[in-house]
Amino acid sequence: MAMIQDTTIRFQTSPTDKATAFQAVENLFQALNHSGIRYCHWKSNLRLEWGMQGRTDLDLLVDPAHAQVFKQVLAEHHIKAFLAPPGKRYPALEDYMGFDPSSGKFFHLHVHNQLVLGEQFVKNYQLPLEGQFLDSIQLKSGVKIPAPELELIVLSIRALLKYRDRDAIKDILSIRSPGIPAHIMGEINWLLNQTCLKKVSETLNSVSDPIPPDPILDFLNTMIMTPRAGYRLYRLRQSVRKAIRVYQRHNRLWASITYFKEFWRRRKSFLKLTPERKMTNPRGGLTLALVGVDGSGKTTISRELATWLDWKLDVHTYYLGSKQPSWMSERSYLLFRIARRSHRSVSKLLGENNFISRLIEALRQALLYSHYLLTGYDRYRRYLAGKRNAQTGSIILFDRYPLEAPLDGPQIHLAGENDPWRFADTFSRLERKLYQEIQMPDLLFVLEVSPEVSLERKPDHDWAAIEAKNIALGKLATLIEAAPKKVGVSYINASLPLDIVLGQIKQKIWEAL
Repeated sequence: MAMIQDTTIRFQTSPTDKATAFQAVENLFQALNHSGIRYCHWKSNLRLEWGMQGRTDLDLLVDPAHAQVFKQVLAEHHIKAFLAPPGKRYPALEDYMGFDPSSGKFFHLHVHNQLVLGEQFVKNYQLPLEGQFLDSIQLKSGVKIPAPELELIVLSIRALLKYRDRDAIKDILSIRSPGIPAHIMGEINWLLNQTCLKKVSETLNSVSDPIPPDPILDFLNTMIMTPRAGYRLYRLRQSVRKAIRVYQRHNRLWASITYFKEFWRRRKSFLKLTPERKMTNPRGGLTLALVGVDGSGKTTISRELATWLDWKLDVHTYYLGSKQPSWMSERSYLLFRIARRSHRSVSKLLGENNFISRLIEALRQALLYSHYLLTGYDRYRRYLAGKRNAQTGSIILFDRYPLEAPLDGPQIHLAGENDPWRFADTFSRLERKLYQEIQMPDLLFVLEVSPEVSLERKPDHDWAAIEAKNIALGKLATLIEAAPKKVGVSYINASLPLDIVLGQIKQKIWEAL
């Protein structure tokens, strides 16, 4: 039997933050407690307050016998299931998201029906301690948590299973950061401040069937006395692996292969070779767009919404305006400018009605129409990319949206109104056919501001152009009625402060997810 040291390191390890818990989170836990559901927040209770403020995940262990009632409570509190990305899906684990209207922020629940834990990226062990955890609960900040002895025992196992060969080398050579990370050390000391090794030993003896007492006590003594004893930690890891081998989900070879596959996948994401996926909506993706006159805040609001959604969800932003041209549309506009300048020079020299002047004029117009057509193709290409991602459950945010001109819609019919050259109609038909392929999004937010406010925010813009866009927005209802699919339209008073506007839009998006 390992010798028990009663010495513990006592220092402040709990997070210090004056922020209060989200009201939606408090309401959820009050309902769970009132319903009598057997659950507990089973790990990282040092940071429980952070989870209740939406700053980290909440890990709940729920009795499978109460799973149906638990899901009913979640539904009553408008908490929704989401699908973790590949590489982060583990047995008996479900992901849920909630929204707190008062703060305008999300919170994230990891709901466990079993204690599945282990190596990073693998979670290869299922420990049969669920009953002991759920029988030992106590309240902290209105949330049921397990006895600190049980949490400390499982934390020790988790730390040892995640201890890698290179961590042992770092500790033996005393280089770089410790093999047991600082946040794990903080949790260990925080839990030891609430109990002692004698109580941990007594708890270990009561659950000695699945959990070997000696390696756990040796590990805790090592953390107290010599936290960088690499040889000892390596041997303890091997002892724990051997003792709980019967609870492995797969053999060591499978676990190693899975680890390196996921490690490489995440490294590719880090190097931007492939984008990193986040949680998706199992009920289907969502496309949303913002439209409004200049100065209504489209770009600012799009950026804020993308940051909000990107906390946990797979979100992609696509700009459908004209300020991010492709190589071809940019070069076409450059050629148009050259032709325009050439036409001016030749007209001054030879006269407006000269054959060469008129030929250059025709070329100028053709290049302008080509530029508008290529700009439309840029928009259509980004729109298709967004639709493809939406089909996989992602949220697609379109910054601007091509509607009727002057709202980023077809332009050639306007540019060619007084054009004597017959090919303007041909270009216009091609452009309109292209824009007709761009269907309405699932959610459309119309940002309304008066021309006065628009001009105040964008003093360099033309009053007539702003007025024309406001008139076009007023005709939007007709376009929506003619759309082949149902569109959720919300008219937002964008003259209000940004936080109020964002709060209204966030609520609408959450309702649609």
